[in-house]
Amino acid sequence: MYKMIVLSVMLFLFVMQTDISLFATENAEVKAVAKSEAKVSANTSKAKSEESAKVLPTSVNSQITDSVTQSAASTEKEVAIEKSNVVAAEAEAKESASDVAEKKVKVEESVATVAKTENSVIATVNGEEILRKDFDRRLNIFRRMNQEVTTTIKMQVVNQLTKKVLLKQFVSKQEVTVNDEDVQAEIEKIKFFLQNNPSNKDKPLEEILGAQGSSVSELEGEVSRALALSKYLENSITDADKRSYFDANRDAFNGAKVKASHVLIDTRNMKTDAEKQEAKKMIDIVKMEIDKGADFAEMAKKYSNCPSAENGGDIGFFQRKGSIVEEFAQVAFAMKVGEISGPVKTQFGYHIIKVTEKEEGKDVRYADVADMVDFVIMQIKTESLLKELQDKAEIKVTL
Repeated sequence: MYKMIVLSVMLFLFVMQTDISLFATENAEVKAVAKSEAKVSANTSKAKSEESAKVLPTSVNSQITDSVTQSAASTEKEVAIEKSNVVAAEAEAKESASDVAEKKVKVEESVATVAKTENSVIATVNGEEILRKDFDRRLNIFRRMNQEVTTTIKMQVVNQLTKKVLLKQFVSKQEVTVNDEDVQAEIEKIKFFLQNNPSNKDKPLEEILGAQGSSVSELEGEVSRALALSKYLENSITDADKRSYFDANRDAFNGAKVKASHVLIDTRNMKTDAEKQEAKKMIDIVKMEIDKGADFAEMAKKYSNCPSAENGGDIGFFQRKGSIVEEFAQVAFAMKVGEISGPVKTQFGYHIIKVTEKEEGKDVRYADVADMVDFVIMQIKTESLLKELQDKAEIKVTL
């Protein structure tokens, strides 16, 4: 879309410049003809006057001569004015053409600058470059949702892009083949999911992806790599592993829920160790105040950096998996109703958690949730693999 707009502007300026040049040429030609006709008229009048002077009496001849002289002078004056107008018009036309040419150059420079910026490198992963245009495309998704693009969000996007490259590099080194039929089957599932959104109803997949700054070919590449990674990971997971995980984490699959409140000291925008140490001291002070009898909700309203502070820290019900960060959920589900935790560290900062209610899950068999178990284990394995790849990778962020 951006390039189409730029091309339209460039074409408009080119046409505009051509029109001005033609207009200037036509003015010059018209005024040149007027000048020529004025000279012919002056010469003809002079010749006729001389002829008449030979026949008419001297007094009359003198009057006519004076009249002819005045007429000739007047004509010459008009010609001079016309000439001056022609020169001025030509100068004005040249100046206008020059202005348009200058604007065209500026637009070309602007386009070149944008292209240079889009192709600038914001990070490298094991020598592979991540470009600004891919970074901006992800940020635009947040902007379309009217979310403020903070420093934290920018760094999260950079982290997502580095993980994407790490997985791509890893998969490319594995001898895992993926059938085109499998890729297209997954594409159809994604298409069905996207078109179920009322705002995307009846829209072709190309249009939906285009609005997100993506394309069908890009999606096919992502799906192909995801399937290859799944095949690779499946080789390291046995059915016994899956059943064992299910038995140890039944509350992740039986629909059990926990309702909790929390106090958050946000550390995401803190860059120095000193700032983070101060955040840890603050959460410790809050915990001491609560232990001394301070009301939890009031402490959340006073100190918490989470939007839930307005509600006394209440974040409502959540399930064991997929609803909230793992460190938080793990602690909350292990607590009793009314219990208050010590400081819990997550990617958002330091939390103090209070469990206010619990909903017990239903009795469930492994066979009923086998697909969900597969999905969760794949997530865990992927996160573990990414952690391993990140620890070994050479990642440089230049944003």
